Amino acid sequence: MPTPAAARSGAPSAPRRVVVIGVGNEMRRDDGAGIAVVERARPLLPSGVEVRTLGGEATSLLDVWEGADLAVVVDAVRWDRPPAFGVTRIDAMSQPDSVGGWGTAASSHGLGVAEAVALGRALDRLPQRLILLLIALAEEGQGEGLSPSVEGHVDEAVALLVAEVRAG
Repeated sequence: MPTPAAARSGAPSAPRRVVVIGVGNEMRRDDGAGIAVVERARPLLPSGVEVRTLGGEATSLLDVWEGADLAVVVDAVRWDRPPAFGVTRIDAMSQPDSVGGWGTAASSHGLGVAEAVALGRALDRLPQRLILLLIALAEEGQGEGLSPSVEGHVDEAVALLVAEVRAG
């Protein structure tokens, strides 16, 4: 069987596409946690990583992560029973039953990340790997700034995000 020309010549394979997506609204207190995390992580990420911030519309998420080798989405969510730790990591591909298991109307956006994952799965528009980093909402009122409890988990989320991207 013939070897592809690129492999024979030792040419590098196409670069991997990695996208990091912060979801939220910075004017709705803790809803801005996803954006805060990706903005703080931005200078720590390898060059070539796409960093995007979105309001949480399901179809926008599909458009941004489509064709990615790895997408990491950071969002603040409501929990029926808040987890015992600050940031919850879900591998949406290997743990599909965990997506959306964080409660009814979990996102503070109309159609949230869980709905985007379900829609992407139905339409075959998911990235090759999809990691969700979820922070429990504490305050959802109007105004800027994160609550102290959510702010206390931002550094943890940044570290997890950078580790996910570097592990690729």
